[in-house]
Amino acid sequence: MFGVLAAYVYRDIGALPEPSRFANLRYYKDGQFISPEPILYYPERRTGKVGYFGHFGPSINGPRSPMPRVELGKNSFGEPENFAYYWLGHSSGILELNGARILIDPVLKNGGPLFLVPRFEPSVISKKELPDIDIVLITHDHYDHLEADTIRYLADKARHFIVPLGVDSRIISWGVPKDKITALGWGEDAELFGVKFKAREAVHYSMRWTNDRDKTLWVSYVIEGAGLRLFWSGDSGYGKHFGRIGDEFGEFDVAFLELDASNPGWPNTHMFGNEAVRASMDLKAKRIVPIHWGVFNLGANAWNENIIKAANEAKQLGVRLDVPKQGERYDLNYQTQVWWEE
Repeated sequence: MFGVLAAYVYRDIGALPEPSRFANLRYYKDGQFISPEPILYYPERRTGKVGYFGHFGPSINGPRSPMPRVELGKNSFGEPENFAYYWLGHSSGILELNGARILIDPVLKNGGPLFLVPRFEPSVISKKELPDIDIVLITHDHYDHLEADTIRYLADKARHFIVPLGVDSRIISWGVPKDKITALGWGEDAELFGVKFKAREAVHYSMRWTNDRDKTLWVSYVIEGAGLRLFWSGDSGYGKHFGRIGDEFGEFDVAFLELDASNPGWPNTHMFGNEAVRASMDLKAKRIVPIHWGVFNLGANAWNENIIKAANEAKQLGVRLDVPKQGERYDLNYQTQVWWEE
């Protein structure tokens, strides 16, 4: 039995890239990519608990009653719009922009291999009910952002994949044809189906096993189309890169920003809710839509702790925070209801 489980886990790790590909990059050294700011870890400062079974069982920090949500299937979608967004929970989403449909970091099961890091609730959509996808966009290779099973399913269905450097090797080993992949490093751009994708820095790391830390890159994305400029943070701690990106681009119509899984024990691996609001101001964003919350207990905190922090901070600073429910259609006319406190 153990051998079967080990084989399953190994199969979902994916292949690693050849290090010589990155030898000339300024942010790659001694076989590893380098975060723009060092990742801090203070085990003695860690707070919270994840439950008796740890990440092997249901979380003690999840919602006590079902969250409001909208179930999705193929019939939920028509032709891709100029701009619409569906949050699938955590950091997964379907973005429609300039008539293209983009599936971002699709994770529809657990946040770890096998039965590790279970969801609070099932996904609002199954992989077989996904609509036709033009682009699968990946920010990095952590299990809660890159799900091998879903990538294998989409390998011959999605039209193209955009991934950070090195993650192409992972998904090629899962059956995605090499000619359907664009791999980007920090500062590199691509345009597909009338949408521009610009990979930029993030303060984070990559890893799928004990021996492959930082062997692949992690990125944030600037996404432009239909007269809109969007920012997708991926995973990132708060850092100076937000200000640099804001200065480079001037303004964003929407910033999709992570705001959970933070903890004083790892203070700049992810952002706290108030830090996400600060990041939006550094980016000069007109509004925030939160991601990376509401599904997994990664920060050992109450599931709605950081959305409450973000809402309070945004109100004090006059920042617009739009919080769609899972599966709910979002556009620029969206009016938020405070559903996370119910």
